[in-house]
Amino acid sequence: MTVTTELDRTVRTSATPSRPKTLHQASANNPFEPEPGTIVSVREWRGEEDYALFNNSVPTTAREAAFHVQARTARFGTIDVSYLVHGPLRWEATTENWGRQDKTLRLLVVLDGEIQLQHGEPGHSESLALRRREGALVLGWEGVSYTANAPARVVIIDIPAEHDVLGGLADTAPVVGGGNESALLSALAAFSLDLLRQDIDNLTPAVRAQVTDSLESLISGTVATLAVPSGNDWNRRSQRMHVVRYIATHYADPQLGPTTLAAHLGMSKRSLQRLFEGEKQSVSQLIQNKRVDQVLLRLRDPRYAATSLDELAVLTGFGSALALRRAVQAATGQTPSALRAEALSR
Repeated sequence: MTVTTELDRTVRTSATPSRPKTLHQASANNPFEPEPGTIVSVREWRGEEDYALFNNSVPTTAREAAFHVQARTARFGTIDVSYLVHGPLRWEATTENWGRQDKTLRLLVVLDGEIQLQHGEPGHSESLALRRREGALVLGWEGVSYTANAPARVVIIDIPAEHDVLGGLADTAPVVGGGNESALLSALAAFSLDLLRQDIDNLTPAVRAQVTDSLESLISGTVATLAVPSGNDWNRRSQRMHVVRYIATHYADPQLGPTTLAAHLGMSKRSLQRLFEGEKQSVSQLIQNKRVDQVLLRLRDPRYAATSLDELAVLTGFGSALALRRAVQAATGQTPSALRAEALSR
């Protein structure tokens, strides 16, 4: 069934008409993740029967007959971005990361309405009210409830706590708010809505990678701004997040390496290396893996079929076709030409 809804009207650009979207009826799957096997999902839950389905996934209190949630959700890498329109409801406090298996950190921005977040037992709880253009950073394993006493529109971004863009698990308060004066919060919400306007299914791998890079950079900056230190290691984690953001936007520079990166950050090379001691990847590995990811995306993208390896080396920071070939073969066991031919034959 193809329908036009408030959700479609809100996220559609006026300048560029988009093709009609299929609004799927209620699902028992997690409303904060796309449906299995898809990149983007548009769904609606309405009334008593749908309330029961939704409640099975996300513990919810609401007037069943008046229950209504619309959600448009897209996945970028391992990050899920959702735009929700809902009526009055309460999502109960759980420590289950909103139905996910891994620890999940949530960024929430209110577009319209008012949301109350609460952590702790009655009589010993902390609460935070969020109004239009205000947001919060919430830890999914800390048990924070979400209450809206009237209809609301929100952007929700869920990030695995172990995601590289966070520079390690963000040890912060269970819920931290940001006011409408926060430029990064507003930018993140606007960028997320713009993403959801796009024909996401038809983005090429290279474009999706570029979009994901931009999203990750905004998320990293926003988390670093909002997070409240609760451990001695926070400063190191914050610095690691800054390093990851810089690599994501400068990997194409063939001169980028531990020495030049340390100089940009105003620290010694040894101090930079210490930041990543005990982490899964060193600074050099982060840079190399970023470049490899980017060149593999382009080798598998038909739009780059006529692009020479020398040109791809310039675009991805390898500097030479020889360095690119060696890196690709070390990562995949195949030559760039074989990978490209395999992708084009599909």
